[in-house]
Amino acid sequence: MSGSGRPKVQSVDRTLDVLEALASRRGATGISDLAQIVGLHVSTVHRLLATLVDRGYVRQDPDSSRYHLGSRVFTLANAADLHLDLRLVARPYLERMMRNSGETANLVTSSDTEVIYLDQVASMHLVKMFTTPGMRAPLHCTGTGKVMLAHRSAEDAEVVLAAPMKRYTPKTIVTRGALESELHLIRKNGFCVDNEEMEEGVRCLAVPIFDRRNLCVGAMSVSGPTTRMTTERVDKLSATAKALALELSRQLGFETALPQP
Repeated sequence: MSGSGRPKVQSVDRTLDVLEALASRRGATGISDLAQIVGLHVSTVHRLLATLVDRGYVRQDPDSSRYHLGSRVFTLANAADLHLDLRLVARPYLERMMRNSGETANLVTSSDTEVIYLDQVASMHLVKMFTTPGMRAPLHCTGTGKVMLAHRSAEDAEVVLAAPMKRYTPKTIVTRGALESELHLIRKNGFCVDNEEMEEGVRCLAVPIFDRRNLCVGAMSVSGPTTRMTTERVDKLSATAKALALELSRQLGFETALPQP
């Protein structure tokens, strides 16, 4: 039985152990090494590999007789990306973000220069922040926008860094140097704060969401009036927000350590 109490099929379990062991290796792997990694007899691993090779999920190098992942694995991975609805997977985490903070929680993705709101769980407070799915906002002055920008490649980030930055409030970052310093700080801390940069009187805490390719595919945030979202409260909320975002990222296949500055 599994930890959830559901019955398990031993042969399937072992087959998946072999696939995951191959996926964890940087290069081709010999059958003896695989057997040691998964804790099975060589003859058992050989039978499992024979089926996987026949189905195209594993490839055996004809010269070295060592094993790689096969093309069918990548077909499955691409299909998973197509079928995975970020909003559906993220919804429980948004709800937890709102309950933990008491403030409005948002889910976004991005285009080249803007964030695009996908979902929201509204605060129970009378004074709260409202957005609607499809609403857009600039990257350079929003918490979610900056946190996604911080994890882009230098080439992709250049689209925003090289362009004029519109000022929305006295606190909006409008110079390249200041924004680059902010992005470095975000990568170091693992979260971002919109400190009244898009709207006066509103403070936002945002955290990045990664997928199996280690790409930042979205962000979650909590936002509210500065009277409730004080800088001290944001600091206290940041650890839980990061933990929730990492848990969600794991659901999307993210397995490595968080990117470092």
